[in-house]
Amino acid sequence: MLDPDWFGDVESERAHFERLLGSSVVVDAVDCTDAEIPDAVGAADLLLSHDTGVSAESMDATGCSVVSRYATGIDGIDVEAATDRGVRVTRVPTYCNDEVGMHAVSLALALVRGLPTYDAAAADGRWHWADAMPIRAVSELTFGLLAFGNKGRSAGEKALALGFDVCAYDPYVDDGDIEAAGVRPVGFEALLAEADVLSIHAPLTDETADMIDADAIDALDDDAIVVNTGRGRVVDEGALLDALRGDRLRGAGLDVLRAEPPNPENPLLDREDVIVTPHAAWYSTRTAEKLRRLGTETAVAAYRGDAVEGLVNPEALDR
Repeated sequence: MLDPDWFGDVESERAHFERLLGSSVVVDAVDCTDAEIPDAVGAADLLLSHDTGVSAESMDATGCSVVSRYATGIDGIDVEAATDRGVRVTRVPTYCNDEVGMHAVSLALALVRGLPTYDAAAADGRWHWADAMPIRAVSELTFGLLAFGNKGRSAGEKALALGFDVCAYDPYVDDGDIEAAGVRPVGFEALLAEADVLSIHAPLTDETADMIDADAIDALDDDAIVVNTGRGRVVDEGALLDALRGDRLRGAGLDVLRAEPPNPENPLLDREDVIVTPHAAWYSTRTAEKLRRLGTETAVAAYRGDAVEGLVNPEALDR
């Protein structure tokens, strides 16, 4: 298992692999970068990782047949190279839907209600309800979702329950599926024009990298809030910072950044109108162990040749 510091040990993985494959399985904890995998790992049938990338060279060096990502996204894993080699790539797509949806809406609500501003004012000795004005009623606001996958759908359900009008842009989801969830499907330009809260749930792809750039941010209302629980590189942080400095946004709630952990000098960290959390939207006491169990179960199923949910490249089964 790569990057073991995420969980502190690999005892859970050992127990799950013994349950699934028997006591002959050896699970080692290896803390290394992708470039270090060939020397640090040696031969391995399965590579399990939370965020360490896995290149074609690392697959060849280890002879692995499965690369298992302990997350929703597969950033840094060369899926094309894996498929060419018959290496199955797995992920855990649904383990934290509720937590991410709740986190996104929590960030939005905190900024809508001006909580960081009130907190800073109280700490500075001020005590007045007007410090964070104007605060609009949630029922007057539109919660716009960029992507309507599992996490976006969860955030939309919660936003609807709180009284937001909710719209979503996702060219890969049928409008009927979005409407069935009580959400209005819109185009990208309409999303930007209508969203009082822009909640980003898109994966990082060539298409989505820097999708929320200066032009997209300029298209938002001056009182809009940007929330990102998707991937940091979907947002142009420089353009976001410029808009915040120019009072062209009400605020931003960021669970993901372009560089993680961020440079301590990142100016987004010191702004009263920005809430930053450490890529923690996935976490609850329930999800940590659920992720480890599902991660190993999915990896083992792929190892056995099963087209299980979470298998990214089922075509690799035929190689």
